[in-house]
Amino acid sequence: MALEEFFRDNPQLKEVCRKATEGVEDACSDGSTHAIAECVKRANTSLLEALTTADVITVFRNWEEQRSKNAMFKATMNYLHRVETILSFVAATRNADLELHLQAGEQLNKLFFAFDRIKYKRLWPRYITDMYDLRTNHPKTWEELRAGNIAVTKSDIPFVSIGADHACEHLNKLMKMHAGLVGISNNASARQRFFMVTPELSRVTKEFKNQFHLETDKTREHHDLGPSAVKKEHHVIDKIKAAILKHGNPFAVEGDKLHNVITHAYIPDEYVQRILNADVTGQKLYEDYVSERINGDVSLWAPVKKENNKMFMSANKKTTVKLRDKTVDLKETKDLYGRLMVLARSSRHINQKEAIGNHEFTVTPRALFAPDGTILPCMDKSKLIHLLQKLATMQPLPQTDKLPEDGMDTTPNAPSRKIALVDGMVLLQQMAKKPATIVTVKDLSEYFNDRLMSLTRNYDEIILVFDTYRQDSLKSATRDKRRQGRAPIQYQVRDDTNIRHIPMNRFLSHDKTKADLTNYLAAKTLEYNSTAHKRVITSSSGHTSSNEDLLFQDNNHEEADTLLIYHAVLASHRNLPDAQMVFFSPDTDVLVLVIANYDLMLKNTSISMASGVYMGIDPIWRAIGAERAKALPAFHAFTGADNTGRFSRIGKATWLQPYMKADRDVIASLQMLSTEAEVTETMLANLASFVCAAYSPKGIYIKTISELRWHLFCKHMAESDKLPPTLGALRQHVLRVHIQARVWGQASIALQEPQLDPLQNGYHKESDGQLKPTMTDALPAPKAIIEMVSCQCKTDCSSARCSCRTNNLCCTDLCRCGSVCQNDEDTQNKHETDDDEDDDDV
Repeated sequence: MALEEFFRDNPQLKEVCRKATEGVEDACSDGSTHAIAECVKRANTSLLEALTTADVITVFRNWEEQRSKNAMFKATMNYLHRVETILSFVAATRNADLELHLQAGEQLNKLFFAFDRIKYKRLWPRYITDMYDLRTNHPKTWEELRAGNIAVTKSDIPFVSIGADHACEHLNKLMKMHAGLVGISNNASARQRFFMVTPELSRVTKEFKNQFHLETDKTREHHDLGPSAVKKEHHVIDKIKAAILKHGNPFAVEGDKLHNVITHAYIPDEYVQRILNADVTGQKLYEDYVSERINGDVSLWAPVKKENNKMFMSANKKTTVKLRDKTVDLKETKDLYGRLMVLARSSRHINQKEAIGNHEFTVTPRALFAPDGTILPCMDKSKLIHLLQKLATMQPLPQTDKLPEDGMDTTPNAPSRKIALVDGMVLLQQMAKKPATIVTVKDLSEYFNDRLMSLTRNYDEIILVFDTYRQDSLKSATRDKRRQGRAPIQYQVRDDTNIRHIPMNRFLSHDKTKADLTNYLAAKTLEYNSTAHKRVITSSSGHTSSNEDLLFQDNNHEEADTLLIYHAVLASHRNLPDAQMVFFSPDTDVLVLVIANYDLMLKNTSISMASGVYMGIDPIWRAIGAERAKALPAFHAFTGADNTGRFSRIGKATWLQPYMKADRDVIASLQMLSTEAEVTETMLANLASFVCAAYSPKGIYIKTISELRWHLFCKHMAESDKLPPTLGALRQHVLRVHIQARVWGQASIALQEPQLDPLQNGYHKESDGQLKPTMTDALPAPKAIIEMVSCQCKTDCSSARCSCRTNNLCCTDLCRCGSVCQNDEDTQNKHETDDDEDDDDV
């Protein structure tokens, strides 16, 4: 395949090389047994002369250097050169060639060092050096080895010499026979005589047979040169070549990316250069090793460092992160509360109510975060669907509106047009167990289109939208959790990409693969339905296209949820008022956005959540009212969504009750999260009162978080995860909700305003560059507790060396001083009493 590319770029050399190689092939197959060797020799000489005359080798090297700018070409050529080195080493043994043995062995050194073959990289350089030293230190031994005694030659057929260890195995095989090692005596002396005599007896027997021409083996040529062997080898080569070309010629791929030839899985970019330069790195390490340990003073047995060069398989291994244990958080909590209790019973002034009300007393605010510092995942989003249904006293749709399982309205007053909006990625993820008929990505696109057309077979207009995948997305953390620690693998997305044995969750693990696949499926869907009688619209990566002459403005939506709303508004404007619109998505976020933007859509709008159940939007809209419908996205983000997390032990059912009873100030503040550019203190105070309403026990009406925390702590002995978050933790949560609510609040427009700066809204950047949620802007405990002064005195604390006395503080139980302390609270009270008595005497 490499030569085909070479001759395609250098066609003038193809005929020269073809004639010369055909001459060698004819010489190998024609002529008698005695003349074949001479024919092959002449043909080989002619081949070398032709290659030299045309300067083919120089041209090939220059061509290889030029094409090595492409990563796949260079990686594949590096592999071929490594195989060539190994074959040279094998040929040296087969021909008993000492010089070639050492040359190939020296070339192997860089591979041992590059790929961490520890034993070989430690001892093989020593072996090569000692072998070369034989030339000067032991010339007779050198000449013996050079004469062919580096290998064992048992036949005059060329290319059949074997290594000494291999020859020993041949001897062992002679003895593994009946009456030999099989059923051998347990007598030690008999076994020793057997092992000493058997090889010699075998040699004598063979010579005797040769004298009388009784040896049955008359072969005089190598077994791999027989016609059947050559034919079989060519057949195997053709099969391997066809299997590789089925997935594309790796020598013809351009660009700086590496991928698996069969699966088209991309290697991560950070490992590409290490893979391409592995040979150069190995050679440098080998030279340093020789200078330090062979020619230097470093011991040969000193530790050898591993390079850990990542290859195609190892670069995508599963990575696990050990999270901090919950007990750590409990110990820190116990320590802070312990300090609070000590200060409370000492003379140091501390306001316990203020401390409990405004400080978490935990390193992580347990109302919003897990002990390891991650936001609490929202596990009950789908409950909001049933709660809204129940709130609207949802009944089966009237006969005039009821939809059968296929979503088609067949009543006499059927709508003039039926519009289906489909979340493409949801439809794709529902194909987790793809059928065996899907072998390539093209098969996947055909199956995807069939599923789409089956789902929307009775609709006049189909709108298919996909998510846009960005590298700096805040949704990356959520996607990482779904991968459960498995490293993502990027695959090529082409018609012939083979995915037969690749599970869908692995194929969709990398954001770049999903981005390429969404664009691919969008284009293929339009291609398959280019002549369809129904209107098909696809939108991916900000571009919208149709199989009709419709022009669309580009958009900058990241989420398919908001993109569905935008296209629903457009469809509502270009269709008659009596048209019917159905959303196909099981996502609670979509339902919330549809309700919030229902006033901009067709009145006959419904959503298919799952299993052919269609929910009308109008009853829910009327049940909660227009104002609460507009505030619903912010309410959803505030009480529990993927990017914002949830409150501990407070679910959607609990939140919905105070939401339906909330006053105008709370509803207005939630709406402002979707519309305003900043979070004001008034908004924060209103949302804090909303939190209090959710956490307050029945019959208790407390409006401030600090007072409610103190009440729950004293009256109900509530644990930290049962208390509402402090105002400092709530402020950061509201800022994160603000980012999500602003995105959802602009769902109906094409070009959304730039996303709010996460670093100014509840996030911070770690040392590794990753965004992490900011837990709180308040200290976990009052400064007096965290930095509490305690002395380490071994005396009575009567001198200025006592740190407590120096700071005009009494010693406490946390100090190291003993019972003779002259600076504790009891001693200070006694001195004050004595002073009072002296004043009375005066």
